Amino acid sequence: MEWPGEFPEDHAFVELLIPGVSSDVDFKQFLKDTEEKLSLNASSIEQHLKELQAKMGDSRTGDRPPSPTEVLQWFNTRAQNSLKPLSTDILDFFRALQQYLKSEEEGKEEVTLQLLLDVSAQCGVYFPCPSSSSSLHPHLPGSSVDSVHTVKDDSAVEIQEAWDPVRLQLRRFLMDRLSCCTSGPPGSPQLSTMTILERVNCFKQLFFLYPECEVVTGYQGLKQKYVLSILHSSMSSSPGGESGFDRLTTGFCNVVQHVTQALTEELQVLSRVVEPEVVLGFLNVAYFGAIAQEMTSQMEREFETAQRDNTALSGKTKKYSVMSRATVAPMELPLKSRSFSLTSHQLRALTQLACILLGFERDVRELVTSITFINCTGDTPTLKGILKKPKEDSSSTTDGKKPTADKLHTPEAQTLEFNWRLAFTRLVPHMEHCVKVVLDDVCAKNLQQEERLHSSGHTLVTVSPIADFSVSNEHLKEDFLYKGSERDAPKMTAKFCGAILIELDALLPLAVACRDTSLLGVRSSFVEACSRAAFAMLGRLQERALEVPSSAPLKNLPALLASCIHVQQRLEHYNVMLKDSSAAPAKISLTLLPIQRYQEAVEALREQLTSYCVQVCLACILQDAESHDWADPKPFYEGERCSFALQMWFYFLCGLRSDLWSVLPSELAKDVLGYVLAETLQLLVRRYSRVRASYKRHLQIRCDITAVLLYVEHLMWSVSESPEDVILIDPTSEITIIGGGSDWPYQIHILCDQLLTVLLVVTAPTSFVHRSFMNSASKDSAPRQPERPVVRWLNAINPDRFPEQVIRDGFTGEAALACQLRLLTSDPGCSPKLLLQMLLYEDCHLPRILLENSYFCQETDSEMSTENCKAGDDFIVALFNLFSCLNNVPKALTQALQPYLEKAHIWKYLYKLAGPTQKAPVVIDCVRAFVKKSANSILLHLVSMAVAWQGTEDCSKAHQFKQKVPESVLSKIPKDWNYTLPDGRKKDTASEAVISLTIQALSFIFTNLPLAVSSLPLPIRFLFQMAEKHLSHHARQLRSMGLLLWALLGCLIQGLEDPDALEEISGLALDCRAKDYLSLLRECLQAAMSIQRKGIPKPTVHRVLQALEEERPKWINIQLQKARKLCAESDGQERIQRRC
Repeated sequence: MEWPGEFPEDHAFVELLIPGVSSDVDFKQFLKDTEEKLSLNASSIEQHLKELQAKMGDSRTGDRPPSPTEVLQWFNTRAQNSLKPLSTDILDFFRALQQYLKSEEEGKEEVTLQLLLDVSAQCGVYFPCPSSSSSLHPHLPGSSVDSVHTVKDDSAVEIQEAWDPVRLQLRRFLMDRLSCCTSGPPGSPQLSTMTILERVNCFKQLFFLYPECEVVTGYQGLKQKYVLSILHSSMSSSPGGESGFDRLTTGFCNVVQHVTQALTEELQVLSRVVEPEVVLGFLNVAYFGAIAQEMTSQMEREFETAQRDNTALSGKTKKYSVMSRATVAPMELPLKSRSFSLTSHQLRALTQLACILLGFERDVRELVTSITFINCTGDTPTLKGILKKPKEDSSSTTDGKKPTADKLHTPEAQTLEFNWRLAFTRLVPHMEHCVKVVLDDVCAKNLQQEERLHSSGHTLVTVSPIADFSVSNEHLKEDFLYKGSERDAPKMTAKFCGAILIELDALLPLAVACRDTSLLGVRSSFVEACSRAAFAMLGRLQERALEVPSSAPLKNLPALLASCIHVQQRLEHYNVMLKDSSAAPAKISLTLLPIQRYQEAVEALREQLTSYCVQVCLACILQDAESHDWADPKPFYEGERCSFALQMWFYFLCGLRSDLWSVLPSELAKDVLGYVLAETLQLLVRRYSRVRASYKRHLQIRCDITAVLLYVEHLMWSVSESPEDVILIDPTSEITIIGGGSDWPYQIHILCDQLLTVLLVVTAPTSFVHRSFMNSASKDSAPRQPERPVVRWLNAINPDRFPEQVIRDGFTGEAALACQLRLLTSDPGCSPKLLLQMLLYEDCHLPRILLENSYFCQETDSEMSTENCKAGDDFIVALFNLFSCLNNVPKALTQALQPYLEKAHIWKYLYKLAGPTQKAPVVIDCVRAFVKKSANSILLHLVSMAVAWQGTEDCSKAHQFKQKVPESVLSKIPKDWNYTLPDGRKKDTASEAVISLTIQALSFIFTNLPLAVSSLPLPIRFLFQMAEKHLSHHARQLRSMGLLLWALLGCLIQGLEDPDALEEISGLALDCRAKDYLSLLRECLQAAMSIQRKGIPKPTVHRVLQALEEERPKWINIQLQKARKLCAESDGQERIQRRC
């Protein structure tokens, strides 16, 4: 398709993400749109280069047309060295400007800037902009830039001296504007009153007067002072009465949000005017350098205070205090470092400060990456900023005297430099010692406490729930929290292990932060103390394990095993966190020895637990002389009960399951129970297969085996992973077992079938056995294909629940649902896989049944309480959130909520989704959130278009002069420039610009409409498709676009109606002109959708739609049909098939 070149906004990419599992049509459409936009971008660049060649080719290269490379070189300021002679009339013009700027007139700087910019734009004049130092020596090579008509001061010192005061005063004026702040309450941060576009324009004007590098350097000195002032103000005060390192932590925590906001604004401004590398260099000096400088200064002061206070305190006592602020006595430190010792409270304050700084560092890296598109999220080697100045030159002012030009140049490579770690350097010996002492002290105290409890006769291991990592920054919580599978994580741990690990977790951020070479001692100290604590805990755990069963109960073994697993997982996590790929010296991590020892201990404890349980059953529980006296001619309790040993065996296994379920990881707990059950069951099979019982004891054998099979069927649900494991035998399981793996359901099925065979052979009459054998032999005489192994014993003990059809084909209907529910409730933890299978079974049968029997679908006269209504809404929201993300099962959402959707008449709300939100069901709010998220991505670009046009209009108005330019200045403009004042009569031009912009915006909306549909999950699209079938009375309105596009465009129209909401979601300020433009766009969009509004449509709306139709005949309908095709593909016929 041929696209006109007048629609550059169609090339823009919108931040709309395709769901993870989408239809093939979605991906094909996305790739097609991407290829078209890339092609359009290339064509647009080529077209603009041709236009530039046509305009400037004659003046630059004569008759020969310039190549694209030569055209691009025109914008390279370093490549322009050919300067033309300058007319002497410029001297009078500069002097006239000097006199005007010395006058008392208001707004003289703005008028002067407007005049200079207008002269440069209209006449092609480029005013000299050497650096401040080179302007003092005009005979040196400067950095002036050639243009179409270039102004150069060759050797006329008086011309340069006349120009310098003009641009210096203008620079001061612009710098004052950039530094303009609004004052808040005492001690509160200050925010800039200028908008992003205003600051961008200020920078462009500064670059018009001075070289880019000098402007950026001067501005970074200004911002450095600003950052230092707010940091000093916040970190020096203590509103809550904090002191010492607590004051620094609280102060930086209070100011970090403001610093991040200011840094975000700087990124948004500078990224539009300078290269990304220059932006990074600016941030390194103005923000990160200021933070490091102020942090170092504050640390030095607190260091002196702590040195004075802690030395006096340590001189009075040498004992450890039981309070949290107890002094840690210095040990094994050099004499020069024994001046004082940190307290444990001070160490925790420093750790909290490191946590906040790490969170700030991560947030800034992500922010810089998202705005500048430079990957700063990884830990890369830091390079010193080229823009950084020496300390004596750091206080750059706006007088134009510093720094010199030879020290300033644009950096070619730059990375973020977070030098705040240097502030901790002087405290390294003290932190290193304190970390060791605190961790050793915590370890010793908890081990002593556990020993005292054990010595008092308390042999049962005290356990406690596993605590999460506690930190204020959510990003840090994600970083430092163990990310293993929940089913592999233990639920409880020994109390003394948990207390020690909490302290290790608390100091982990400090060890992670100390990755610089000067701070590695702290990390080494943490690693050593962590290893000592790990070995101490391991020794105590092994010591307690050896006491089982002589002086401690069996219940201790699962708790000790869970504790070992928990410590091992934390050590592995520490090892990962302390590995630093940025520098070889920083690779100080835990040695593998503690981790290996814990792995060996876990295997040993698991072996001890399983072997002891099996031995208890073999040697004790299943040894029952009275019950197993098979030669006794008397019946056992008249043949009406099973053996006592079997009952005790079942009770033991149930108790073991309870102990395992409460502390061990889910998978390990099931594995241990399956092992014990299979091993003991194998013993029972051997025992009953060798029985030679008297005639009277046959009833006992039958009762015993039947009881064993019933007990196993009860426990089978706890060791199975799926309904298939309960009733089917997987032939591949035998291969798994031969390979050294384990498949307990398979082994248990085989043993139970063998036990059933024993029951039949031992207790059945001989004549029946002979007849059955002969019949089977005659049937097997003809060769036939071997059948798949079938589970027989379940059908034998419970034919109603496990009929032959179920054993052969599997569960169906309500039986399958009951089976899944039984598996879910028998699992030691919540199994997401089982839960999802149960909810999706039989077209979401369970959710539908629950909703059909809820108050949503039941007609009742009683009024529901507020709590019940909220609980019902929460249930609906939970179902919606679950099923709306299942793109591989797009029908599930509609099927699960079908009773609720029909009974509550939800379909009609979808037609008015963009309308008023009062009294809408909660599911409508959920759907509206998805559709609005997609619409907001388009609205953000529309707002940016409006703001960009707004800025263009401001620039054009700037050339119309807010006040009259003095005649004394106008008369001195050189005649050969042919300059004329703008007349300011451009209303028709402005109206045409609005129409052109509205056409581009409409084109952008319909261009990206298919992508907006693709960004919606397939279940949402299918829901709208089904709702459309229930809205036949709106068929005329929905005929051309369908319900989903109707709702999506309606949300766009609603968003355009609310300028305040647009400013909130975009963070950009809209003036009256931009609001009027967005209002016109809304009316045009309504007209394109054939929505009838009261009143006569504006002629401008008709002009916009007519112009778009002339440029692209029937294009809107084509885009609507393309987007509607994506809506219709949500039935999942072409979706990517993936298993749940």
